[in-house]
Amino acid sequence: MRQDPFSHLVGHQTARRVLTHHLDRPLHGYLLVGLDGVGCHPMAEAFVRALVGLDPSASLSSHPDIVLLEREFSDSGKTLKAEISVKRVRELRMRMAQRPSIAPRVVAYLPDADHLNTEGVNALLTCIEEPVAGAVYVLVAHRESRLPGTLRSRLARIGLSRVSTAEIGSWLSTQGADERLNEAAVAFAEGRPGIARRYVKDAAYREEVRQAERIIDRILTSHTPGEAFAVIADTASACDAAEDSVTEWRKTLQLWQSALRRRFADHPFRAYGIAHALIQTERNLGGPVSPRIWLELGLRRVSTDQTLVFPGLLAPAFPYPLELRG
Repeated sequence: MRQDPFSHLVGHQTARRVLTHHLDRPLHGYLLVGLDGVGCHPMAEAFVRALVGLDPSASLSSHPDIVLLEREFSDSGKTLKAEISVKRVRELRMRMAQRPSIAPRVVAYLPDADHLNTEGVNALLTCIEEPVAGAVYVLVAHRESRLPGTLRSRLARIGLSRVSTAEIGSWLSTQGADERLNEAAVAFAEGRPGIARRYVKDAAYREEVRQAERIIDRILTSHTPGEAFAVIADTASACDAAEDSVTEWRKTLQLWQSALRRRFADHPFRAYGIAHALIQTERNLGGPVSPRIWLELGLRRVSTDQTLVFPGLLAPAFPYPLELRG
């Protein structure tokens, strides 16, 4: 009997059953989607290993029939490049056209599929539209909307949702961490096991979380736009100066959004307007307007009592559409 390749994972029972069922006769392509930290990468990697019979302790790059296409480091070696180029996809296509060396099939694994540039997506689409017999493509995307419908429609979509706090708590308790730290991690993670694990293991990350909470607290209690601008000034400058400023801004905004959700009950109306500012800023990352300007514009609107569009990040708190004023 085959061992369960997903036994080390937490949650996602339905997805695990589906992928296990597909191990003997896989389709030509799969797309795993879900929030960052919810478990897409561990699930995809376990599936890729099982497809070629790779031991869980061995690295993916050690197997000759796994083609790993991920983002490369920038020239400085400090950050990852924002995009995967069409050149890399063409190299992938050449390998996928060859016969497997030792496994029953060749498997392409793209853990950062939502970072493909437009030409790269088109080149990959050509591969998947005309798959070589036995070739399997496994893609992961945290921002599914960045992939065109023409590509998504040719892949079997495996959506991963949040994991229950009880499951995450039980999983963390088996890893020997402090009970109070585990409880804090579960509360912070909001159903994302990878985030909970990082919170427990990474003290520097916990400090980033605390810093985000301090910033949100100060914004919530600021009396003028100028006070709010001053609160974000240093962090905004650091994001702008980062080598990959878009990624740094996105990470910062998501930490702020998470902190805001935990403070919502204390300042619901003001938090609503700030949430809108954070969402609008994140949606426009990479555009011609500086994220700092979007953020300052949103914070100014909060102080002038302007009606705002209801933000999706707070939708679970309200089952019906509401119109509020900051």
